[in-house]
Formats: sequence, structure tokens, C-alpha cells
Amino acid sequence: MMYNLPEVMRDMQDEGDAGSESKDDPFHSETRIRVLNLQERRPIGNEAQCVSEPSLFIVRARISGNGNFSIGDLIDLPNENCGPLSEVRLRDLSSGARQELVPSICESIRYEPDRHLEFYNRANNLSLKFHAFQLLPGVGNSKAQQMVGLRGMAGWGSFEEVDDSCAIDSVHLLAERYLKEMEDPAQTPRLLDLLVRSERLQ
Repeated sequence: MMYNLPEVMRDMQDEGDAGSESKDDPFHSETRIRVLNLQERRPIGNEAQCVSEPSLFIVRARISGNGNFSIGDLIDLPNENCGPLSEVRLRDLSSGARQELVPSICESIRYEPDRHLEFYNRANNLSLKFHAFQLLPGVGNSKAQQMVGLRGMAGWGSFEEVDDSCAIDSVHLLAERYLKEMEDPAQTPRLLDLLVRSERLQ
């Protein structure tokens, strides 16, 4: 299936504008946060810098003194020891949180693999000279065409199958692409919107 990306993005934007619930709480559909870093906040508690799931937003939340959380912990929401979420710009993350970001995104992908694996099974030509696989860091045209041939008609059932047949780290490459889109909102097409956040925009 070929992505008609300009139309997909426009349709998503139109659908997203219709919902008022998300304007009141942009993180209402987030069910978990994965802790990237904890910083002490006086008089009590900590502030956690996190990546949210399933939509992979970079957020922060106040953690009460009763919440004994550590870096890497997955916290189900709502949680009585965790305050409301607010978005954090990537450049405002602490250096420690930044180091944890790609590994945490990888863990998020593995936690809910199906929507992310869809990229490898559906990616097609975006133009006559550019395949969607080339959105991944280090994948050029010849590698992309090789991956298409290896995928065949049946596709892959897991990231391990992708890795074994293509000799890549498919989860890590996808996480790096997501990070690039977080760093630069002008990146198009945005796999974060197409694969991860599409349900929020409906």
C-alpha cells in the first residue's frame, strides 16, 4: 500500500481540528509514561521527565514523595503519585533524560510493536526515486530496494524477522527516525503522526 502522504496529513489535520476534548487535555489518551530522568523539586517530591505512551510525547509530571520511581520505570496513568502531564521541548530535556530518550523509545516500540511494525510492512515508494525505507537513518536507495525484495508479499511478523532478513536493528532505526521528527517538526513525512498519533487525530 502506498502512502499518499500529502492527503493523509491533510485529512489527519482536518479530523484533529474537530475534536474539543484534546484541546482541553492534549494528553487525555496517554496511558503510561516512561521515566527518563528525575529532578528534586522542593519542598517535596520530584519532577519526572518522561516519554508518554502510546503517542510518544516528551512530557514532565510532578511526582509526590510517596512515589518511589526510578529512571526507566513505566508508570500507568492515572496514578495518585503522579501529577498532570505537560509537554517539554526536546531542547529543554536534561542531558541525562536526553541520553535515555532513544533507549526509552525503543522500549516503547517493543511494548506495543504492532503499530510500529506496520511501517516495515506497508512502506512503499514515496516518489519515483525515493522509498519510505530511506526515511530511516543510514538506509539508501539500494538498501531500501533490497528490503522490499526481502519483505516479499507476506511481510514480517516481528521486528526480529526484519532484523534477521535485512541485517539491521529495525527498532533502533525507527526510534532514531522518531527522534529526528521530535527535533525538527518540519520533517516530512512524519511517521510519528502516521503510525503513532493517528488515533489521536480521528
